[in-house]
Amino acid sequence: MPELFDTGQIRDDSEYWDALAGRVTAHAAGSGSGLAWLARSTVGWSVGSLLTAVALASVVVWTNGSSTRPREDWVDALAPADTVGRAIFLADGPPAIGILLFGEGGS
Repeated sequence: MPELFDTGQIRDDSEYWDALAGRVTAHAAGSGSGLAWLARSTVGWSVGSLLTAVALASVVVWTNGSSTRPREDWVDALAPADTVGRAIFLADGPPAIGILLFGEGGS
């Protein structure tokens, strides 16, 4: 029965590692670029077409949206819901200490 972490069966000579490096290099050089694989692959064309359609749809929705103030919509969407968080997030400067301590009215 071999020991649990026995590494005696693993080859550790320079010829083995040189051969492995040669195989990896030959495979990497022979396979071409990722872009070439996408061009040959049906899955690549499908994924590329889907991503293009999503990008075009998002551009159309963004430009034809009902909102005339997209920056303010993003700020409203990302701002925290609580009063203190909104006071910190939306203020141009530091919020009043009363709002931080007492919440809504600040008194």
